[in-house]
Amino acid sequence: MTNDSAQIELRNAMNKIGCIVLPTYNEAENIRVILPRIFEQAGKIPTHHLHVVVVDDDSPDGTAALVRELVGVFPNLHLLTGEKRGLGEAYKRGMAYAMEELHADLIFEMDADLQHDPLLLPLFVILANHGFSLVIGSRFIAGGATPNFPLHRKLISLLGTWLVRLFGGLQPLTDCTSGYRCIKADVFAKCDLRGLASRGYSFQSSLLCELIRNGAQVIEVPIVFQERAQGESKLSLRDQVEFLVNLFRLRYKRQLPETSRRLNSTDPKSL
Repeated sequence: MTNDSAQIELRNAMNKIGCIVLPTYNEAENIRVILPRIFEQAGKIPTHHLHVVVVDDDSPDGTAALVRELVGVFPNLHLLTGEKRGLGEAYKRGMAYAMEELHADLIFEMDADLQHDPLLLPLFVILANHGFSLVIGSRFIAGGATPNFPLHRKLISLLGTWLVRLFGGLQPLTDCTSGYRCIKADVFAKCDLRGLASRGYSFQSSLLCELIRNGAQVIEVPIVFQERAQGESKLSLRDQVEFLVNLFRLRYKRQLPETSRRLNSTDPKSL
């Protein structure tokens, strides 16, 4: 490939958009920190314009008002507001906006509570550009960690992953409830989100199974999942109950005889 051809290809690629969907509820203290850190990575991603869609569930702490102020600082920042209906519903709204309004090529799931490191965003994009349509930040793959996490929280996450693997047929995966992901829009467009669970762990596991059912090529990369700096965890008893009920939905919809062939455990360092 000539230099001119390479430059043309890069310019064409630069028309693509990578959109981070960031659900929030009472995250005012964290959102003022995480947004600058995210946009700092934009210069390290030459193939995509980086956008962020904050989906705020009418936070009483003024999260939405703060985001409105920051829109003037970050032109690629967008805000959606609405009543609190669960993490899954917030993601559905944000992802619909990313697809229909921004025509995104990549959609990211990410928490606003500083537990997901934005420094990994360029790596996620590199892997997506190398053919992986679903990149998952795993806490439990070699190199991943959950420092300062209470033992019971870690056990809940490990048990959740084991159950999703059992009911959904995702044996090669190590972190089925991770909330840090990069999804190629062409695979996401094939998914039917209407019947997916609306809350935390349940939505993540349901979406994961739906993506793989539609042919996602998956790779996991290690992440260090830090302790929440500000605010309180949103994981409730209701979330845990819905997660257990949702396992039977996964079992019912399971049609993944070739899951193992679709998953890939390639070491990202080799790319």
